[in-house]
Amino acid sequence: MGSAEPTGARMVLPGQSPDGAYILSVLVKRTYRIVPGGACTRVEEDRPIVTGDAFWDDPMTSSVRHESDLVPFKVATDVVLNGTAHTPGGAARQSLLVSLEVGDRRKAVHVVGDRVARYANGGPPAVTDPQPFTTMELRHERAYGGTDVYSDLKAPYPYPRNRVGKGFVVANTPKAVDKLPLPNLEDPQSPLSRFPLCLGEYGQWTSRPMPAGFGWFPKVWLPRAELAGILPLDRPVEQELRQAYAKLLPADQREPYLKNGLRDMDFRFFNGASDGLALPFLKGGEAVTTENLSPAGKMTFRLPSERPRIGLDIGDGVLEPEVVTHTVMIRMDDQEVDLVWRGAVPYRGPDWLPEMRKMEVSIA
Repeated sequence: MGSAEPTGARMVLPGQSPDGAYILSVLVKRTYRIVPGGACTRVEEDRPIVTGDAFWDDPMTSSVRHESDLVPFKVATDVVLNGTAHTPGGAARQSLLVSLEVGDRRKAVHVVGDRVARYANGGPPAVTDPQPFTTMELRHERAYGGTDVYSDLKAPYPYPRNRVGKGFVVANTPKAVDKLPLPNLEDPQSPLSRFPLCLGEYGQWTSRPMPAGFGWFPKVWLPRAELAGILPLDRPVEQELRQAYAKLLPADQREPYLKNGLRDMDFRFFNGASDGLALPFLKGGEAVTTENLSPAGKMTFRLPSERPRIGLDIGDGVLEPEVVTHTVMIRMDDQEVDLVWRGAVPYRGPDWLPEMRKMEVSIA
């Protein structure tokens, strides 16, 4: 694998495209310093490629801090921001609007101080006044969601869109409602106040809002999880295995089993940005504006206009694929941005890989 000078972290991995072709994707990652009022500049040492989902805390109880970069094919650019809300001038406030704008796409989140629900003798629960704050960490743990463990002592009720958040409750009982922490992060167009706090029935969860935020939206949460399925070129193997397994089932169960197979992969599954932040492929040089996401208040900077030139030779000569932007990872507290690009070339498939005698990558 050839490389002449520091050109960014890189990796080659096999995959498939939505149209059913085997591809080898070259991923290149570079890190840049945010320059307020100007274009981002390259740092001396690029962040490494993230090879597996990294969580804030325990994977069972926290959200994703950095999703794996090892994705052979995305259909859009993920724009993700990890950071903190800051009140103007550091003056304590009960609520605050923060926003991220990339190009012509803007997303805002309403940040509210800590508050809890109060049981009200079977009536609609009361809500305490928000506690003043000066900073607030922006994580899905502070968005609407959570797991209700008190409404039914036989089984917990997780909110399928965000199992680690705040405010999700089914039954209007003292144990379930009183002192229930409520979300700090809300969609300004869909605040929790517009909904009855208690669902009444667990099946009504679909009527509740999406978790608000700018971070990674985990693969196992709905609606993203529903997009997963069988990759195009794996369907024949899946069908063969299904036919074999069907023979092991009782006769009256075989037809339903064969009829109800796994769905096709929807490649939007591989985009992990929060709602509204998986954007048509960014070209580079886009203006980024953040509001109340740093002590400076409002900040504007530009993404790098450069993009790597990728070459890959697997024995048939050097191919230079189209390069697209997979990820823009904004780490506001570090004042840095990580960019990941993809260049993909066709190849003969995984059975051919042991026969491959050459792989040379060039990045410029």
